[in-house]
Amino acid sequence: MVPRSVVVTAVVAALVTVGALAGVASLRDRGEAPRLEAAAPAISQQGSSAECGNGPCRTLTTQSVDGARVELLADAAGGNGRFQSGGQVIQTSITELGARLDTNSLSCVAASVSACLVTAPLNGGRLGELLVDRGGDWRSMDKPYFSTAGVVVLGDVLGTDAPEVTVVESSPVLARMYGLDGAVLGCTRTYTYLSQLRGWPDVRLSASDVRRCS
Repeated sequence: MVPRSVVVTAVVAALVTVGALAGVASLRDRGEAPRLEAAAPAISQQGSSAECGNGPCRTLTTQSVDGARVELLADAAGGNGRFQSGGQVIQTSITELGARLDTNSLSCVAASVSACLVTAPLNGGRLGELLVDRGGDWRSMDKPYFSTAGVVVLGDVLGTDAPEVTVVESSPVLARMYGLDGAVLGCTRTYTYLSQLRGWPDVRLSASDVRRCS
């Protein structure tokens, strides 16, 4: 028989995770930038043989940003994620919330201020974590993005030579845009159906789609 203390611990851990995600969705719906309760992701200098949890990391995907190679690593189940650039390794916060990474979890945009977005499906939506490059020093912006419609994308929509994060909401149906600092930059109008968003499901907005959030 499993000890009562173990069962209680497991239930409490599950409730904490669900509560964290509910808070993310609620704050983002109000246009606010939530912060994770956990400490900022640890940065360590490790080689390509970094450990992801109790086993070795595997490389899910790689991209080139400003001539440098960036990699997304995880364990065999897609958990214990690591973002690696050169000798810098950043533990992903979204896998700590229960998201599981795959080969489609990394997107990057090279610009005057370059950035990468790590995303993964979770609870019927999609959770995203933004990492920003400041002169070769990558930092995770500890403000998770959660899309109830399952779409969180990175791109330079406004033409400022700095990418923005676009988060699609399903109730009401609209897309909300955030700057690299987490500030709300604007929204699309409210639609009746998700399919009315430009390019759905591969949402790619133009500057003309963005207006002041109501």
